[in-house]
Amino acid sequence: MYKILLILLLVLIVGCYDSSSKYREPSFDLIKKDKNIEIREYNNNLIIKTSKSNSNGQGNSSMFRVLANYIFGANSNNEKIPMTAPVITKQSQKKNYEMIFFILNKNSIDELPIPKDKSVIIDSLNLYKTISISFGMWASDNRINKYKKKLNDYIKENSVEVDSNLMVAQYNSPWVIPPFRKNELIYKIKYKNI
Repeated sequence: MYKILLILLLVLIVGCYDSSSKYREPSFDLIKKDKNIEIREYNNNLIIKTSKSNSNGQGNSSMFRVLANYIFGANSNNEKIPMTAPVITKQSQKKNYEMIFFILNKNSIDELPIPKDKSVIIDSLNLYKTISISFGMWASDNRINKYKKKLNDYIKENSVEVDSNLMVAQYNSPWVIPPFRKNELIYKIKYKNI
């Protein structure tokens, strides 16, 4: 009985780990790596986004549902669009809290079907140059604050100029167990840096 439970646990762990690697991610050029901190350069990407008026991240699940509904077919063509990673949350310039999905199977906004939900916005996003720190487990407030401090210390020590609000990127579906989860905190940085 013990061996069967051990095998089932191993299958579950491997399944959870593999499920996180099936989604396409935006491509980038790696400029510099220092342990779990990276400086990258991205190209332009299509995105869909939605927002809530609060600024503390409450309502993530409702924003996720709105965007997921669009890619699962709640659009003018009833078209299913492949899920990508990461899902990004951030505070916008208007003090709203935004969630962003990348759309990597289309080349222009004209190719995307019209959302049935008016709160879904189709746009493009060029992160240009970014600095990020990666960490595992859940992206809880405590862990975000811990890694934000580490990233901010690195930014200060290396005279990097930040050009955006903090973005929280989560790469895994909810059922991936904590040891195999991947998260990042990302800032856009001034192009002249590094």
